Amino acid sequence: MVPRQLTTSVLALVAALLTACGGSNTSDPHELEQWYMNGTQGESHINLRRDDLTGQGVVVAVVDDGVERSHEDLVHATGRGHVTYLPLEIGFDEAPHGTAVAGIIAAARGNGLGGRGIAPAASIVSLNPVRAPAISNYADALARGLDAVDVSQNSWGDFNAWGEPFPLHPAISEALSVGTRLGRRGKGIVYVFAAGNGASFSPTSAQVVDNVNYSGLVNNRWTVPVCAVNDRGKRSWYSEKGATLAVCAPSSDHDRPGIFTTDSTGTQGYNTGAEADDVEAPSYTKKFGGTSAAAPQVSGVVALMLEVNPQLSWRDVKAILISTAERNDATHQDWRANGAGFWINHDYGYGLLHADRALSAAAAWDTLGPEVQIAGSVSPAMQVPDDDSQGIASVIDIEDNVTIEFVDVIVDLPDHPKLGDLEIVLQSPNGTRSVLAEPHSQLFSVFRLRNYRFGSLRTFGEQSRGRWQLIVRDLRPGAAGTLQQWGLVIHGHRGRVPAVNNQSPSTIKAKAGRGSSSGLLPVPY
Repeated sequence: MVPRQLTTSVLALVAALLTACGGSNTSDPHELEQWYMNGTQGESHINLRRDDLTGQGVVVAVVDDGVERSHEDLVHATGRGHVTYLPLEIGFDEAPHGTAVAGIIAAARGNGLGGRGIAPAASIVSLNPVRAPAISNYADALARGLDAVDVSQNSWGDFNAWGEPFPLHPAISEALSVGTRLGRRGKGIVYVFAAGNGASFSPTSAQVVDNVNYSGLVNNRWTVPVCAVNDRGKRSWYSEKGATLAVCAPSSDHDRPGIFTTDSTGTQGYNTGAEADDVEAPSYTKKFGGTSAAAPQVSGVVALMLEVNPQLSWRDVKAILISTAERNDATHQDWRANGAGFWINHDYGYGLLHADRALSAAAAWDTLGPEVQIAGSVSPAMQVPDDDSQGIASVIDIEDNVTIEFVDVIVDLPDHPKLGDLEIVLQSPNGTRSVLAEPHSQLFSVFRLRNYRFGSLRTFGEQSRGRWQLIVRDLRPGAAGTLQQWGLVIHGHRGRVPAVNNQSPSTIKAKAGRGSSSGLLPVPY
């Protein structure tokens, strides 16, 4: 093993040589270890090429366990204030998780320390409900500073690896609704959330556990759920799959590199100084990971987008992110083109965050029209046969037509005792299939689908008119139930369809499939 001191010295020498030769103009000694920004050694990355944007004037709320406000690489960004939900005598700054998240977003650039943030001139407002985890605290943190906060960064969520459906708490739902309706003087706060780390029990386990659709925090239209890929562009073993994923960003994986960022000053954070494979300076670490590390990369890019175009609404931002994402892991068998021509994948959403494309689109973006909703429901009262691969299907015909942004699917199957036995699929009029639930492991098998709201982002850009179908199959023996009722709430707008940018021209005709181009209690992660 190469000594850590030697590795650090070599990286510093390379950085100096690059600067002398007209390359990366930086005095941040660890910038070359931030492979997730530009792929310093060919890694999968977010294509952050522009140096003229810094996030100046944009405020990001880091909702977490706090932030070390006096950290040498963050102190410039933390002057806008903080909110604590703890007694004042308990230290706010003892917060390694939030400090690491904040560093990815806004660590200083060119100060001779650590690395740089994606939006190094953005302002950080820090809130610590994760250390006082009451629903009221989370709701308050999400709706604080409606006219001050632009982006709300959230690397926390429901319990990992339970495999149980957690509906969105009414207080959290109200906070997200208020924030998107009234925040930023009506343009809406952009809520970025880590998708979750509960996909499986371990890197070697084949068991499927959690899915983003089992968490109300990331299966709703208001949030931007972010999944994780490793340096090779493949899904990290823990990253949850699902029909509401927006985009992915790089992070850690088993035996793969992690993310460089700020850490608690001293040895009380992730870098204790005892591990030879971490950086020498204990106020930083290169081993941060999980979807916790992926989400703040999106928040940082969103800050740059809002610097480019402050008039973007929260819906515009989400539309830009998914319409400009890059199709990573291109041979993955789940890639399909939806009815509007966008590539979609249950593992990756719309693909890997592509910063340069997003920034270019933001500069020229025409704001989406007013949001409209279309609803429909049926009461089939159909028995779901036990251990039967054919299952049942029920349909809803929608007559009105809008360009789809998001679909809520409310399922009432209250007497089936084992969600983990079920596969539930929504099929759009264009033939796009959204897997809402799949056979998986459950910790308790006591939660029920009583008017449970699933979600799908996979029909983005499609037209709503036509026959929608819900297919329910019980694929394991031992339990049965009745689909009493189900319904749709389709959220969208009338008018134009966003342009398809998340594919290369050479792949459009070959892979279009059935798609048509005619329209377009919570814990830290």
